[in-house]
Amino acid sequence: MDSIFIWEQDYFKPVTSLSVALICFLFYHFITNSDSLYKKFQITFGENRAQEFWIHFRQVTGFIFLGGIPLLVVLLILQEKTGAFGLSISMNKTVLYYIVIISVIIVFINFFASKNHNNQNKYPLIRTKKWNLKLLIISMSGWIIYLLAYEFLFRGFLLFACIQSLGIWPAIIINIVYYSLAHVPQGLNEAVGAIPFGLVLCYVVVLSGTIWPAFLLHTVLAISNEWFSISNNAEITFRFSSSDQTKLK
Repeated sequence: MDSIFIWEQDYFKPVTSLSVALICFLFYHFITNSDSLYKKFQITFGENRAQEFWIHFRQVTGFIFLGGIPLLVVLLILQEKTGAFGLSISMNKTVLYYIVIISVIIVFINFFASKNHNNQNKYPLIRTKKWNLKLLIISMSGWIIYLLAYEFLFRGFLLFACIQSLGIWPAIIINIVYYSLAHVPQGLNEAVGAIPFGLVLCYVVVLSGTIWPAFLLHTVLAISNEWFSISNNAEITFRFSSSDQTKLK
């Protein structure tokens, strides 16, 4: 009995986090890849607007399933404070330097990667040919709430639960495996690319004790890629107002 009790104490958090993370991600994946649900969007919003609203729906759904449900598990089942899972406000100069340097590298890479034909076939996720400032802000807001939930799931809920019971490096390895597998539906290149990026994100989170550096870096990655992809796509036009039509270059 004592050995069972010790096992429960030692592994309840990581087993719970691994299970909940997997279930939440699978639910999110199947809901946001439902053809029948997407057809309802086409009927409701029409062919031209359905894809745009579908992306907004996916981001909000991600916020709920990847962030909201794990947060409830932390508060109601694990009965822990959110700070123990990376939501504390804490930053030091070393981490700030890392954020600035890595952000510059990310923007530099995205500047050239966004010109790639394969990248332009996928990004921006909203495939409308006419962008304006309102859509740009809505899309950016969608990325922010989605990535906040995403980083809480992977670098908060999952990483910190595993660190507390298994130690830093086993927790990081598990995190990277989960993170890479989550990118498999997006293609082999993204699944492989998630490994070094996931390692970087885990490192800055462990160094700082919070998810905020990972959230900031992931947001820089997503938004800079979207903006450069809009700018470099000859088929997309951008207008700040109804009378002004300008390419983001």
